[in-house]
Amino acid sequence: MKFRKATTNDIEALVELRKQQLIDEGMLDDKNIDNELKEYFYHNFNNNSYISWIAIEQGNIIATSGLCIYQLPPTYANPSGKKAYITNMYTLKKYRRMGLATILLTKILSEAKNLNFSDVILKASKDGLKLYSKFGFIFYDN
Repeated sequence: MKFRKATTNDIEALVELRKQQLIDEGMLDDKNIDNELKEYFYHNFNNNSYISWIAIEQGNIIATSGLCIYQLPPTYANPSGKKAYITNMYTLKKYRRMGLATILLTKILSEAKNLNFSDVILKASKDGLKLYSKFGFIFYDN
């Protein structure tokens, strides 16, 4: 098994994994969002506002992670206004419970630290709560 940063060459596979993740999380696949996903990944990889680490087995991406960097108006506590948001944490069912998400989350959090983000946020699925809790994430009911 190999781990590496995703590139624009991986967009087709990332689109398919993202759609499968949404379906697994209970969303209806009643629209074609391929073009929107391709555009998102292409644009955000190229402007460095999306970083993804992937796990590869036999040439196929089997797990993915994502770090979105976006900007809000600056505050005194955050003069740049930049925020880091973890998303797209997904592992194909066949490869779950093998520690892949832990490895990918570690790599994504390292990216955030290297970019000087002291706070990283996410919205966890029910399946991800245990993993994120191990990393010190705190959850709030909205």
